[in-house]
Amino acid sequence: MNNPPGGIVTFLFTDIEGSTKLAQDFPDKLQVTLERHYSILQDAFKSNNGFVFVISGDGFCCAFQNGDDAVKAAVDAQLNLSREKWDDAVIKIRIGIHSGNAEWNGKDYMGYITLARTARVMSAAYGEQVIISNNSYELVKEKFNITNNSDENEKGNSKDKEKGYEISFRDLGERRLKDLIQPIKLFQIISPGLKSDFPPLKTLDARPNNLPVQLTSFIGREKEIKEIKKVTAETRLLTLTGSGGTGKTRLSLQVGADIIDDFVNGVWFVELAGVQDPGILPQLIANIFGIKDQQGKSQEDNLIDYVKDKKMLIILDNCEHLISACAHLSEKLLQCSTGLKIIATSREALRCSGEKTHHVLPLNFPDPVENLSPENLTQYEAVRLFIERALAVNHKFQVNNENAPALAQICFHLDGIPLAIELAAARVKILSLEMIYEKLNDRFKLLTGGKRTALPRQQTLRALIDWSYDLLNEKEKILFQRLSVFAGGWTLEAAEDVCSDGILNIHEVIDLLTGLLDKSLIISIENSGSVRFSMLESLKQYAEEKLDDNNIIIRKHIDYFKGLADYQEMITSGREQLEWINMIDAERGNIRRTIFWAAEFYPDEVTDIIKDITEFWTIKGYFSEGLQICFSVLDKKLSVSELNMARILYSTGLMSNYLGKTSDAERYGKEALSIFRNINDGEGIVLCLNLLGATLNLSSPKTDLISDYYNEALMISRELNLKRDMAITQYNISFVHSRNGDYEAALNSRKEALAFFKELRNTYHITLTMASLGVLEFRKGNFESARSFTEESLSLSHQLGDKYLISINLTNLGCIYSGLKDFVKARTLIEEAIVILRACGYKANIVAALYYIGEVVTNLGDNEKSINFYKESIQTGYDMGIDFFMINNFYGLGVSCFNLKDFEKSVKYFSFMKNYSKNYNGYSDKVKMDGALDYMMNLKELLSAEIYEKSRDEALSLNKDEMISFALNRKSY
Repeated sequence: MNNPPGGIVTFLFTDIEGSTKLAQDFPDKLQVTLERHYSILQDAFKSNNGFVFVISGDGFCCAFQNGDDAVKAAVDAQLNLSREKWDDAVIKIRIGIHSGNAEWNGKDYMGYITLARTARVMSAAYGEQVIISNNSYELVKEKFNITNNSDENEKGNSKDKEKGYEISFRDLGERRLKDLIQPIKLFQIISPGLKSDFPPLKTLDARPNNLPVQLTSFIGREKEIKEIKKVTAETRLLTLTGSGGTGKTRLSLQVGADIIDDFVNGVWFVELAGVQDPGILPQLIANIFGIKDQQGKSQEDNLIDYVKDKKMLIILDNCEHLISACAHLSEKLLQCSTGLKIIATSREALRCSGEKTHHVLPLNFPDPVENLSPENLTQYEAVRLFIERALAVNHKFQVNNENAPALAQICFHLDGIPLAIELAAARVKILSLEMIYEKLNDRFKLLTGGKRTALPRQQTLRALIDWSYDLLNEKEKILFQRLSVFAGGWTLEAAEDVCSDGILNIHEVIDLLTGLLDKSLIISIENSGSVRFSMLESLKQYAEEKLDDNNIIIRKHIDYFKGLADYQEMITSGREQLEWINMIDAERGNIRRTIFWAAEFYPDEVTDIIKDITEFWTIKGYFSEGLQICFSVLDKKLSVSELNMARILYSTGLMSNYLGKTSDAERYGKEALSIFRNINDGEGIVLCLNLLGATLNLSSPKTDLISDYYNEALMISRELNLKRDMAITQYNISFVHSRNGDYEAALNSRKEALAFFKELRNTYHITLTMASLGVLEFRKGNFESARSFTEESLSLSHQLGDKYLISINLTNLGCIYSGLKDFVKARTLIEEAIVILRACGYKANIVAALYYIGEVVTNLGDNEKSINFYKESIQTGYDMGIDFFMINNFYGLGVSCFNLKDFEKSVKYFSFMKNYSKNYNGYSDKVKMDGALDYMMNLKELLSAEIYEKSRDEALSLNKDEMISFALNRKSY
């Protein structure tokens, strides 16, 4: 082909699989092998009208005017390579095909997004594989007469058959490429002689991650990314430093996407810009992983336990305002996990041990003195970024000989700062390049007289924002200022309520928001049909400084989010609890900001907000965050009413109790109860009585005192007709009945509670109560009833998105199927639960699940495997100080050893049950204790009296640690 293709071009990129290893293994032979590879590819592309415009050491970049030529060239290339008789160095290439707009400028192709996507399609493939994007597939499907793209046997048309082509396409589904922009559908080319089966594509969705989809492509920084990836391979903590607007966040995301294949447990992005309180940093990261609070452990320790055996990358973004907390947590996490790596972005280094830093410079940009042509300008990253962003807002935008000097001046005066470039490019919608340059010169007078290095980068960015701000009309400026009060984004409704007044009419806000969005001063994010807005941190800080009526807007912000958090209003309005939970979860940043503002300016109101948001913390398991906020408010020693002081003390006690801090919970609960009694607040008294009863239920065997608390709470709630409190109290009372072995009374209490919760449409408590009812019915042997309750609870758990309840219900359902003798189904369910439990770090519940799956596996006849499950359950429980399942695990080990005819060990394990039941706090199951006696009678017959008595007496003489050591094979006795 003499003329390079233009317009809609189909690109074909190749790459040699394992080229680095080939160079290491065959240094003498590789060059000759590569030349044969070059010749084969050149012939395949030339014979199919291809235009090769780049040949690198590892691959080719080729352009085709017709997509079907690219497909046939790819097939020819792979077939000819596979037929070649190689020596030791075997060449296998991967091929990617993608189509899009591109124009040849005499030196290179203009069309960065198309070229970049082609490279990403190619990088998803394996050696000997050809991947084609949906863009190209749509161009060629008629040519190859495709009627069913999932049918591998579909043939090409007659013309292609005569040439020997039989080509079809395997649908690989919609995939996220590592460019982070929108997913794309991919196909594999199938043809006789080509290998057809490969591992899963190397796309972004092949590994777990929460990397956000980007609305625009990543431009430039190829050399910098290569350097950062090299440093990341050699260190475990890398901090990207630089001034605001240089693109640290986007760079970190792209690096994370590029190296995701190195991390089996994924890459995780943690946005910190909206976080004000450093104390909630562990909770914020834990929430991303779905880690629930564990009683008696800090969320930091929970997080450490979760990551210590993982191979993952965490990206901590915008650390500068939380620098000490980020440094502390990063160092602790890295010390405890050899497979963890962290990339941080910050305006300053974390200053941690082992940290390496990379200073992110602006994009390279041209010197206007050189008077470069449009073709030569595109070698600069800043220019390419400007062009791509300009095309996004004005598809008719072109760079020509007349406006090229103005473009060079713009990029020069903006110092190549990505944020500045993007803001300027957005103006091509209404301004020519010459007009943009003129305004920059008017505004940035300091830049025209000296070198760019003489000015601080932050001042340059501020100057640009000044310019962008001055282009707004007066009402846009006012709204821009007022939007800075939001933390973690906002909805249209929130902006209309908080930002409107006599100056800005509520009906104007949507149009003004649209104007700010068009000018790239705010960002919109659509998720599940709803739209939220946010603002880049640099712009937000700028707007905050401009806001002069902040007290009025802060008051409106408090009023709005206080109303949003009003749990009683949610009930009164008939809003579904699940809807309220999701709404508050999305607004957590704003709720936190409201609490801290209220604590500073309106002390009595802060307790109203905490009173309502305590329900949310409880449902979502955000106990550490709740306790941290309660402590921060108490530390302020606010002058508030007795009622409000009691409320904050109650919330503090409740969060402490959920975290297993029972002594603190009891202390705060009693303080709050004393105040509530003194002011005769019945509702508050009931709350505290339930809290104190629950606290004692965890830490004390005094069931009489627990019953006293609950009975008084039930009496008061009935007198005051507090239906929700009656339901919660009835639910709590059921545990007293259960501890006393009165399952019928426990069942009745829970059913009564469930009726109340259904009347109140309290989804969370309905789910919780149904799970508990399933357990009781199971213990009574009513398996069908137990399954009905548990399956409904599991369904609701999925609606709530509560992984903790999901895992509990899966475990319970597995036990029910075990009771029904469907051990295969039981094993599947409990294994699914264990996956969630391990992933989320719910170790207390892993103890139970491991015991239950051990019991199931025993019934399936795999006693060796069941022994391993019992031992892991014992080890985990012992490490956490959980004795509850210890006796049952000894029983399981005794049964498994009996089945394996290891009778002496069996005697010891059954004897441990008696020893543990008598001297320690393990849960004693009467059925299993009776079963152990039956086994012991059999063992007495199977062993000589001397061996039986010796084994039994040795077991009974061991203390707790010695029994555990024996069970774990640490020492024989």
